[in-house]
Order: sequence, then C-alpha cells, then structure tokens
Amino acid sequence: MGDVISDEDLLLEGQIEGKVRGERSVTIGSGGDLEGDVAARTIIVGGKVRGQIVASERAELMATAVVNGSVQAPKIVIAEGAHLQGNVAMTGGSEAHAVPRRTEES
Repeated sequence: MGDVISDEDLLLEGQIEGKVRGERSVTIGSGGDLEGDVAARTIIVGGKVRGQIVASERAELMATAVVNGSVQAPKIVIAEGAHLQGNVAMTGGSEAHAVPRRTEES
C-alpha cells in the first residue's frame, strides 16, 4: 500500500494499492492490478484498474483491460474486448480542434 510517483516511463505489473503519478507514461501491464487513481501524460491499461484514470494527452484501454472507474483525457482509445464500467470524459482544452462548418454561398 502506498503511492508511486515517477518522472520516467513506468510499467506496473502485479498488485498495487495506492495512487500512481507519472510525468511521462504509465503502463498497467496485462498482469497489473491497480486499486487507486492514476495520472500521467499517457496511460495505457492492459490489466485491471479500480479508480480514476486521468491522462493529460492520451489514454488507451487495450483488449485485455478491465476498468471500474472514470477515464479522462483529450484522446481516448478503447480496444474491442476492453471492459469499462464508469464515465468517459474527453477533455479538449487547447488541444481541441474545431471543424469549420460549410456554408452555402449564393
């Protein structure tokens, strides 16, 4: 039990209880089981997460992912076969790009 904080890319396998914070990327491997929140620039989930996932750039749930909690990121990829029970919020901020509307001119 405890928090993990890293300024490098982080790969988690095994059972973890606590908060995970990464400056770069955090990957929960297919053998990973996290009970707690995770926040990083990029988050890839191949295992289990029970908690909130907050990515500042991109979150990806692989086909083997099982997530009970919310996912928040500007870009979210959910592979076929992934299990997600919770909320999804695509945050745009300055990274959102508006598509111009076509107008008919006379």
